[in-house]
Amino acid sequence: MMRTMRHLPILLFAALMLLAACDKQEDIDRAYTDYRYDIVTYLGQNNRGAVFEYLGHGDSAAVKLQSTVSVSDVKTQQRVMLRYDYVGQPSAAATASREINVYGCSAIFSDSLRVTMAAPDSLPRQQVKLRSLWRTGEFINLHCQVEYTGKTRTLMLVVDGSTIAADTVHCYLVHDLRGERGTFWRDCYASFNVGALWHRDTFNCLRIHLNDVTFPDTEYYDFIKK
Repeated sequence: MMRTMRHLPILLFAALMLLAACDKQEDIDRAYTDYRYDIVTYLGQNNRGAVFEYLGHGDSAAVKLQSTVSVSDVKTQQRVMLRYDYVGQPSAAATASREINVYGCSAIFSDSLRVTMAAPDSLPRQQVKLRSLWRTGEFINLHCQVEYTGKTRTLMLVVDGSTIAADTVHCYLVHDLRGERGTFWRDCYASFNVGALWHRDTFNCLRIHLNDVTFPDTEYYDFIKK
């Protein structure tokens, strides 16, 4: 009994410390606890601050995001990874535009779809580790891991020109380390505007080929035009 009693002060102290830690959580900045991560388009600055455009999955309607911050080193129409939170609740008439607090903004690989007549086997397609591949409006978005080199690399989404008029258009993720040696894997985000192709009436399927380590048996991913 005495042995158990000796441990009671320690247990009470630990419980009090746990309660204190829970109380302190209320003081943590919302920028670290309540936020969204989205790939969005930077539209430029107005007299209030930076403006972005958010597109949901598929063909969801665009939402303009109005901030009060200034963004530097990012070009207009550049795709960025935005860490933010909404200000207040939207009214029924304001769902197309939302006020936001911006906590972070980073440029990502941003490019338009390219066309080549070169044979697919001749394209540099060094491996990636796929995490996610999805479409938002005119954009194909990619989250993967790539081998870090510390140097500039090439990352593009390229159409096989011989299929551009076909029902299924074949695209390839071109990834070139430019002779550099990778040292470790790190996260990479990219977004490719495929609008010039997507709005054509001549195709039904955009087929994207990846050299992927994560799912090596899956050679391609299809995006069906509805």
